[in-house]
Amino acid sequence: MKRILSLAIAALMLCSACQKADKEKTAVADDSFRLLVKVQGKYGYCDRKGTMVIPAQYESAALFSEGLAAVHQGGKDGYIDVQGKMVIQPQFASGSLFKGGLAAVKSGDRWGYVDKSGAKVTKYPFLNTFVYTEGLAAVVIADKGRNKAGYIDKSGEYAIAPTFDGASIFSEGLAAVKIGKKYGYIDKKGHMVIKAEYTEAGPFHDGLAMIQINGKYGRLGYVDKKGTEVIPPQYGQATNFNEGVAAVKKDKEWQLIDQTGKPILNRTFLSPTIFSEGLAPVMVEKKVGYMDKQGTMVIKPQFEAASIFVNGLAPVKVGEKCGYIDKKGNMVIKPQFEWDQRIIDQFTSYYTTLVGL
Repeated sequence: MKRILSLAIAALMLCSACQKADKEKTAVADDSFRLLVKVQGKYGYCDRKGTMVIPAQYESAALFSEGLAAVHQGGKDGYIDVQGKMVIQPQFASGSLFKGGLAAVKSGDRWGYVDKSGAKVTKYPFLNTFVYTEGLAAVVIADKGRNKAGYIDKSGEYAIAPTFDGASIFSEGLAAVKIGKKYGYIDKKGHMVIKAEYTEAGPFHDGLAMIQINGKYGRLGYVDKKGTEVIPPQYGQATNFNEGVAAVKKDKEWQLIDQTGKPILNRTFLSPTIFSEGLAPVMVEKKVGYMDKQGTMVIKPQFEAASIFVNGLAPVKVGEKCGYIDKKGNMVIKPQFEWDQRIIDQFTSYYTTLVGL
């Protein structure tokens, strides 16, 4: 299950919160929608009305993705369906999210991929892996004493040979790869589209990718798919774009900018925020509420913490408990679950980074 947390952390590369590519696009809501919750130290799942559908019984657990969720039971990871049936028995040291019908699983100290029946679909033992996006997955192998990264297709065959010193997910047709100590971007044929000259490089969202120059403490900016610096590196911290907006930090305060680099509001913030379904959580005088892109507080600041909206619901912290509100601020699921930051990190990372890819 540590793999799930690693995914959340990796997805936040270069930013405090990450974003999905499709503007104002949300996952489809239906009766199978499940929310990961924590009750008395155990993990389970409720529906969008707050009814516990799968009892809190797992040592750790992940979000549902493509109808399955990794759960930790008896020291191993397996996968359950939305009714709680164990469809892939606990047998893995760790298991990742399903994407494109496949999930990365760890056996011993090596990773491979399985389909939704639990059948192994790759023949290579990988040192590290990432989820499939746009039909390809980044993998790391040991090659003559050095780790090398490449990409495999859904049959497990190499689509792009492992020749890179690092690799990340494909988004909007391009992926950041590391050559020596610098990052650039390749297309799905492995051709270098943007030369490797950045200290760090994030995924493309809304047609722009965040890049860093001049070392670990260098400046952040944004390039387009031709490598043109649309917004020159000038920020100490920044997020990826989501719904046409990014949060950037210059000096000590944050501001929200559009895809030309212009501020969308005539105000600054103490922390970054992220728009989802047209609203963004904002802290005002130590309480969190939600504002729209015009800066209007649609839901007044009243929560200790909060995250993004998904399918019209957002997790909020009331006291030490987690509940869910709708976009009018109504408490749809009363605060009854334990507030677990790891759940919130998964929730934010998955729905802003992987959904839509």
